[in-house]
Amino acid sequence: MMRESKATKRQSSAQPSDLVWALATLSLVLPFVAIGVGAVALWRIFHHIDGGYVLLPVAAGLFALDLVIDLWIANPHTSASEDPDLNRRGKQYSGRVVPLVEAIETGRGRVRLGDTVWTVEGPDLPAGAMVRIVGSDGVVLRVEGV
Repeated sequence: MMRESKATKRQSSAQPSDLVWALATLSLVLPFVAIGVGAVALWRIFHHIDGGYVLLPVAAGLFALDLVIDLWIANPHTSASEDPDLNRRGKQYSGRVVPLVEAIETGRGRVRLGDTVWTVEGPDLPAGAMVRIVGSDGVVLRVEGV
């Protein structure tokens, strides 16, 4: 019997369950069904046919159910990531020590991380000085001297 690796377990636990997929699919259809039921209800009301007033709360209930499903699926705790900084490259570099490519003058300079040159903010330092990345403001990294 083969054992699953931790990475495989982590990957499989990150996948939505069958219930989430079923509710998401239902949530795609519910607004159209609610509109249809509401239209039939209004048609019955305007043509003085019994049952129109009963269908209006049904249509409203379907819309409400769709809203509840949408809010539940969109809940950050439901779709929390194991790596919340995955698409925040600046935050991923926090704590790294790197040399300055361009000196920091009047508060701004540049460092190279991988194949990208980043603008940095920090105290004035000469080119080649080692700096520690302490945070980021969008595409500008904040640094301090080491």
